[in-house]
Amino acid sequence: MPRSKHKDLDWIVAQLDWEGNCDRKFKDNHYLEPIPVADTRKEGFVDRWIVYGRIEGEQLFSAKELTVEPGVSCTITDKGAYGLLCVQGSGRINDQPLNSPKLIRFVELTEDEYFCTEDGALSGVTFENTSETEPLVVLRYFGPEVNPDAPQIGAHKKRRFD
Repeated sequence: MPRSKHKDLDWIVAQLDWEGNCDRKFKDNHYLEPIPVADTRKEGFVDRWIVYGRIEGEQLFSAKELTVEPGVSCTITDKGAYGLLCVQGSGRINDQPLNSPKLIRFVELTEDEYFCTEDGALSGVTFENTSETEPLVVLRYFGPEVNPDAPQIGAHKKRRFD
């Protein structure tokens, strides 16, 4: 937001997509079925595409959700750099602590966000769920054109492992 607009409430409110936010068929028009990357459920983890496709031929961003069952470890490779957010559970990422916070107090540091470089993603990142009861769930967000192999919209009808 331009600095000159920081206090211009009319301008700020005008940035909202009112028509899109009031779409009575929002789910019908925007829902993407999660698509597993591979059939790994028997190994104790599932990596799914949750944001994919192209808008007017351009991939603006994409995202994957990794769920690792209690006591399981897996190594995941990706095509490029990504931001990571832990949304459930506790464990380790390449031997670093990884935890979804239950409560964050002002000025406290958390162990729920990481950035993975392209070299790291290509080499593989190891995720370990250290819980005895709760799944470890992380979201990985990729920038423009990082995942040329991301499914196209409608691909869920062709490839399901559930």
